[in-house]
Amino acid sequence: MNAAPRSDLAVKLAGAAVYGMDLDLPGMLWAALVPAPVAHGRIRSVDLAPARALPGVVAVGAEDLASLLPRGGGDPDRPIFPTGEVAYRNQPLAAVAAPSLREARRAAAAVRVDVEPLPALIDIETAFPDWPDAHAPPSPYVIAHVHARHGDVAAAFDTADRVVEETYRTASVHQVALEPHACVATVTGDRWYVQTCTQTPFGVREDVATLLGLPEESVVVEGTWVGGGFGGKGSSLLEPFALLLSRASRRPVRLASDYRQEFELGRTTLPAVIRLATAVKDSHIVGRRVRLLLDVGSSLPGRDFATGYSIGFLLGPYRTSTFEVEGYGIRTNKPPFGPHRAPFAPQCAFALESHLDEVGRTVGLDPDAFRAAHLWREGDTTALGQRVGPFGLATALEQARALARRWRAAAAPGHGVGIGLGFWSTSTGAGGEVRLVLTPTVLRIVQAEREIGSGSVLRGLAAVAERVFALPPDRVRVEYANTAEAPFDSGVFGSRTLGALGRAIVEAGEKMLGTLAERLGAPGPVRLVVEGDELVVLSGSIRRPVRDLLNSEERTPGLVATGRHYAKSNTIDEQRVVTGTFYPYTDFTGAAHVAEVSVDRETGAVRVERYAAFQDAGTVVDLPTARAQIEGGIAMGLGIALTEEAVWSDDGRFQNAHLLDYRIPTLGEVPPPEVTFVEGFPGAGPFGAKGLGEPPIIPVPATIAAAVRAASGAHVTDLPISAERVARALKLL
Repeated sequence: MNAAPRSDLAVKLAGAAVYGMDLDLPGMLWAALVPAPVAHGRIRSVDLAPARALPGVVAVGAEDLASLLPRGGGDPDRPIFPTGEVAYRNQPLAAVAAPSLREARRAAAAVRVDVEPLPALIDIETAFPDWPDAHAPPSPYVIAHVHARHGDVAAAFDTADRVVEETYRTASVHQVALEPHACVATVTGDRWYVQTCTQTPFGVREDVATLLGLPEESVVVEGTWVGGGFGGKGSSLLEPFALLLSRASRRPVRLASDYRQEFELGRTTLPAVIRLATAVKDSHIVGRRVRLLLDVGSSLPGRDFATGYSIGFLLGPYRTSTFEVEGYGIRTNKPPFGPHRAPFAPQCAFALESHLDEVGRTVGLDPDAFRAAHLWREGDTTALGQRVGPFGLATALEQARALARRWRAAAAPGHGVGIGLGFWSTSTGAGGEVRLVLTPTVLRIVQAEREIGSGSVLRGLAAVAERVFALPPDRVRVEYANTAEAPFDSGVFGSRTLGALGRAIVEAGEKMLGTLAERLGAPGPVRLVVEGDELVVLSGSIRRPVRDLLNSEERTPGLVATGRHYAKSNTIDEQRVVTGTFYPYTDFTGAAHVAEVSVDRETGAVRVERYAAFQDAGTVVDLPTARAQIEGGIAMGLGIALTEEAVWSDDGRFQNAHLLDYRIPTLGEVPPPEVTFVEGFPGAGPFGAKGLGEPPIIPVPATIAAAVRAASGAHVTDLPISAERVARALKLL
């Protein structure tokens, strides 16, 4: 395990890192969007004339697309500006640009919008007071339906000793990245160029090209430093509007959100209603039923895989031979929802772990022992027919239970200790490529991703190269290039960066070392060492400077080697699928967490006293970065567990769209966690590493719920576990 300072240390401490919010080009205009005034309505007219009458203002709306775009726009299912109906409040109806931000906002306010209000669906339970089923008439609100089963479910429930049924509800939460969305667009001829804070430069390129109807090669995306993403910057948001305004004005255009707009337009996560039923016979689970209503906002049919992806996490990492799962994606008049670190998995783990806790208590068993008895081991088969690979969650749980026993023995009155589990499937298989360039003095890693704050790009990728080449950290540089120059990569998401790009670095490194060995004429493997300021190639007693092994064409750029990682997709047993699409897991990792909390018996307020995490990590590549990932995931998870909730009014207003009202945990509410890595269960990444960006957030709400119940007896089935909900569970209100 290497431990080295991050290469972004100096630039960030000096305040020299240029984020999206810092972009400022000569002669640029400032942009603003014209928001829809209602959550649902029929558009009568959008009059841009008053805005265009203001000095220096450029305005574009739906009627301008035919003259600005080659085909008048791209995706008819996702128009840049709606022309028929408004789908959600603040949906952009037009965009304006002006010499200053103040003037742009004044121009946006001058646009005359006439929209006839229509009934809006905000709460999915108002649309489905009774659970939808196969006999219900088709609903225009249902845009996704998945259904799978295996075994004789009815018989399992009919012959069970006990059946436990519960309903859970989860809230929508926001990513709350430190930096809001921001970009600057410059259109010159056929080159549509945008600088933006994004997790997925190539994903934004593809999305922009689709929305605007442009050839993908004409769109160039350059990422800036990113002030946090957590899934919220994984697709285009502001970029298409900025590009249109730049095309119309023939000047650079800057478009950025303030924090209220970030809440109102950003990709908050999906609230849900979850029904779980478990049949137990002779202290073993013999059957399970899972029902999911998932609010996907104004997402469109065929474009939301969240339902089929999420529902697998409701089955969890437990042996389940007989089951039925069914989920519905429900379209509502709220902005399109999107991913948040480990999309929807913390909410699923909360419902499932809390439910299994209740099942264990109901049948008179210790909840932790009950879950341990059903937990996956390597070689087991998932509910959807996949073989489980190396999986360290059982070992993590053993260690967590030992710690919990010690904490419980020392717990003060009013305190409780709980354990929660979570598992994750990393997206290591998503495509990634790198280019290594060896010069006489340094090794350069050229790739497409900018650092989003976690260290997975600048430190994680460097650590892999350092290990492959046995080089010190100061001889490895991670560099970024825009989408016209960089090798392709899918993006920083799904805990895949170190796994996929790391594997690509290993492949490229092996090629490069092979080339050096051949040129050196070495009979065996070669290695690099630093002598003075030069890199030298060694093999036994043979040694030559890298400089002497470069041919004339390589002396300026250096020796180049490329690596690619495109893993074969895993499969599920399609005979178990009744309808819809379910998604196979590509890697297996998990975590067991322990929390000690105190609960105020008069107010229901919860305080986290101690916290510990046991993380299945495969092989830890860089210890400080790995530890920071766990600590950050726990802090975010405590927000989901205790305080964070997007509140929507009946008319579709985001009612707490401000950091004064949308409450994330403060430093004083996050105790320094104890972190233990469980190694020896190799994953799909380099050297057997497993992704660590998302797994540590997953068990947190479940762990807090278990601890709250142990401390007070309150069984809270809604997230977040606020003081009010605890008080109601304790009959204090």
